[in-house]
Amino acid sequence: MPSRSPARDRMLEAARELFYTEGYSVSIDAVTQRAGVAKPTVYAHFESKDALIGTMLTAACEEWFTDLDAELERRAGDPVQRLLAPFDLLAASLPDPDYHGCILVNSAASFLSAEHPAHAALATHDERMLELFERLAAEAGAMRPTGLARQLLVIYDGVKARGLVDNTGAAGSDARDAALALLSAASTREP
Repeated sequence: MPSRSPARDRMLEAARELFYTEGYSVSIDAVTQRAGVAKPTVYAHFESKDALIGTMLTAACEEWFTDLDAELERRAGDPVQRLLAPFDLLAASLPDPDYHGCILVNSAASFLSAEHPAHAALATHDERMLELFERLAAEAGAMRPTGLARQLLVIYDGVKARGLVDNTGAAGSDARDAALALLSAASTREP
């Protein structure tokens, strides 16, 4: 794996911005121009455009989990509020007129082959979210944390989809309310 460098970071940021706003037909030339690097520099760090996409998606995923981990730490000691943290983080960025959906979901939908790195990035993200939701559900007192985690993931993904058409920002608060209702129904504690 190539070492981290300012040029590599600029290429990943440029790729993320361009692919998110303009789609995956954006050329490597456009990425190099935005990043201020020569084309050979891209291929010194990434085998191909697909490798650049995969690395960019992995970085986006890691950024999300870094932000989420910080938010969970801020909510230490309150298991219900910790369970709601993913929804609150999503809702904090909506409504946004520049929102084009989840970069991971969009990428997987753009490439039909299950072998494309976009599918692996989305699968990894979803596995991590399921594990996190299961842990948080157990901490919050759910009797069947695995089933609740799957339900919460569906709601979590729904916020990202609703954000495309809901300009009010209500998707986040609706998801939060739904998560609370599901937790209450699955809780070992009396409501």
